[in-house]
Amino acid sequence: MRFFTGIVPLLFASPPSLRTDSYLSAPLAATVENLNVDVAVESEKVVSSTRKLINDVKLTYRELATGCISRDYSPTIQMKYTSPPDERTYFRENEVESILAEKHETKSENEIVYEKIKDSHKAEKPILVYLPGLDGVGISGTTQFDELAENFEFWRMVVDKKDDRSSFTELTTAVSNFISDIAVKTGRDVILAGESFGGLLAPSVAMRVKATTSRNGDENPIKGMVLINPATSFDQTQWSTFGPLLASLRHIEQEDQNESSLPTPYSVIGGMALSATIPDSNQFQRILSLITDTKVSTTDELSDVLSDMKDGFGILAENLPAAVIDHRLAQWLPVGCDVVNPRLDKLDTPTLVIAGEDDNMLPTKEEGERLIQTMPDCTGIFVKNTGHFILDERFNLTEAILDASFYPKNESVPAKKYDPILDWDLPSDDVIKNVKDNQVKLLTDLVSPKFFSTNKEGKRSLGLGQIPKPEGPLLFIANHQSFGIDLGMIISQLLEERDIKARGLAHPVIFGTADGFGGNPGGNNAAVSKRNKDGPIKEDGPNGTFEQFGAVMVTPRNYYRLMQTGQTGLLFPGGVREVFHGKDEAYELFWPEDKLDFVRTASRFNATIVPISAVGAADSLNILVDSPDVLDLPFGIGERAANQTKNVISARFDQDNTGELFQPPIIFPKIPARHYFVFGKPFDTENIDHRDAEECTKLYAGVKGELRRGLDDLLVAREKDPYKDTPMRIAVEKASGKPAPTFDVTELNR
Repeated sequence: MRFFTGIVPLLFASPPSLRTDSYLSAPLAATVENLNVDVAVESEKVVSSTRKLINDVKLTYRELATGCISRDYSPTIQMKYTSPPDERTYFRENEVESILAEKHETKSENEIVYEKIKDSHKAEKPILVYLPGLDGVGISGTTQFDELAENFEFWRMVVDKKDDRSSFTELTTAVSNFISDIAVKTGRDVILAGESFGGLLAPSVAMRVKATTSRNGDENPIKGMVLINPATSFDQTQWSTFGPLLASLRHIEQEDQNESSLPTPYSVIGGMALSATIPDSNQFQRILSLITDTKVSTTDELSDVLSDMKDGFGILAENLPAAVIDHRLAQWLPVGCDVVNPRLDKLDTPTLVIAGEDDNMLPTKEEGERLIQTMPDCTGIFVKNTGHFILDERFNLTEAILDASFYPKNESVPAKKYDPILDWDLPSDDVIKNVKDNQVKLLTDLVSPKFFSTNKEGKRSLGLGQIPKPEGPLLFIANHQSFGIDLGMIISQLLEERDIKARGLAHPVIFGTADGFGGNPGGNNAAVSKRNKDGPIKEDGPNGTFEQFGAVMVTPRNYYRLMQTGQTGLLFPGGVREVFHGKDEAYELFWPEDKLDFVRTASRFNATIVPISAVGAADSLNILVDSPDVLDLPFGIGERAANQTKNVISARFDQDNTGELFQPPIIFPKIPARHYFVFGKPFDTENIDHRDAEECTKLYAGVKGELRRGLDDLLVAREKDPYKDTPMRIAVEKASGKPAPTFDVTELNR
């Protein structure tokens, strides 16, 4: 049988993706036997996945409490330096005692230590001060620490887990004094990063440092602040009531509870509370699958599970004892909210809020919006599908800080603006696979597309083998099918079959939102959106799926530069008129007769032009009301449609939007028809003079004629497709596990 152990709540109190192997030091790992945990047994007993995770969590807590180099700022508050992984051995071997051997008559011990650490990176890194959540050590951020240590001089606050009874003011003072010692006196820059409770403490520290430096005539060293799921919203939750009730459970614990095989009431109920509020759905599923792998079929295995339960629940009681949580919930959070929130509108420190949109512990999404509107200089990153422990492998805190507006840039080297023409490159293999599996495949499974290509003599063959790959630019010219739903299939097939990176020239409406079509700005694996007081921030770089795969706005300059730089373009001369064609206009071409721009530019750079004829989309829908007629509908429907289309910018650079009706017709979908694509005969422009209007007109007509020929041939040939009928085709493909065949290619060569 599979036994669902009670360890689930505990694991939610710790990040589900701990990389303790990279964070823990070798000396500490060697002391694991002193932790009294069954790590691996002499009897060759296999350690369960839950037991291994418990051991990892315990080791990580111990490492976080011990750290590398520490400086005391109260009897229970320390600031700990975390060195980069490749320097960790050096700092452990030399320790503080060795560093202090270089005592200087005019320097304090702290000054000597801070100077030594600064010299280790030649003062090239800004200082990053991390303030943890309520646990006082920051276990939720451990997966980020190595990379943070590589990019910053990384310090973190650690508060004693048992004896500390510091007030919120004393915490603020301790961190402020540290910043004064390490930065104010030396003229260095500091970035504050606070997570959860630390996100409430950080503004208090920033206010204190600003007031102190202003009073003393010093420069404020805090150049920016990062608030990660900040607890500034604590006063809007029920935790102030529920927390003390939870802590009071310690009074009903038995004296011999430590010897019992069962966990304490506080650890069980507290763990359950955490399990209901901390994990997001992704984290829940990952830990659930890990725990349900635990098999129990013997008495010994049951005993092991009970031991795991006690140890698992016990981590909460050990690292956040009930008396400590009682103090922190009563003296840290409500006091902090009273101190910080009324003053946020005066705190002009540049601030980045990072908010998990699915945070169940705090109303973080709403709080992020409030902070953006309240603070004078605040932007936000809202991370979709993430909860209170946002700093797992899906989000990269280092990248977020490096991209922040306040991050100190090298002023001698101007920041390079992203150039969508020159700087774009294909996404990673993982991203390509994800888009193909989750977006393109859904459509290809329905329409089972077939692709054909044509050689220079005009003979067609199945597949894309006849498409040339010239040394110069390549331009695909296609008819725009209904609603443009076939674009992903074309791009994907060119990549998969010929490794051709075709860059679509797309309508401006595609680029009109912050995250495009579900994009992923910021370089993180999680989907994020960025906002400031004025709303969504347009990212400087590829955002949505279209932009990730090379789409650029269809402007004369962008098209010119694609051809100039020898790239591959994909252009739809029919534009919006073809996308939103009328009831009796399926597969008609609506190309402007007097526009020779695309052939002129193509011939200027000796591009090879390949027409694409596409059939299938118009047969997958019924048009009930044509686009122009939508504007005449009664009951205000037409008026609203007219107002909306007036706000859409035209894709034609030389006309306003009155000449381009961006209004979809009203449709009723049918069973999707099979799609067919013929890549036509290639046109070499090497001998075409781009200044010769007659030659360019002839080339324009030739490309359009070849595309028209492909459409006409496909409409005839598809009638011979034995699997044209969609239901039968899908049934055959599901049974065979491969695409159904189509008509013989000779039907296209008659």
